[in-house]
Amino acid sequence: MKSINEAEEKAAEIKAAAQQKAAEIAGNAEERSADIAKLSEAECKASGEKAIKEAEEAAQKKYDDEITAKRAVAAKYAADCLKSTDNIVSDVVRRIVRGGC
Repeated sequence: MKSINEAEEKAAEIKAAAQQKAAEIAGNAEERSADIAKLSEAECKASGEKAIKEAEEAAQKKYDDEITAKRAVAAKYAADCLKSTDNIVSDVVRRIVRGGC
């Protein structure tokens, strides 16, 4: 009978120790979970900011490239217009100088 009581007491001590250890493990897991959540949030925010910055840089580069290309087209158009007006201007100046107007 004494050995049964001792075994029951020992089992109760083991159970209490296991419950205490389980509570410690659960507490540590909750703390670690909170830390991981904070780190994940920070990583997500940094990743999002990086993606936004890269997208802005890509958009700015595309914009600059388009502006450069359109400026070249506009410059060629203006040069072509000036070439076609050279003959007309020369004709008007010649008429004025010769008195044909």
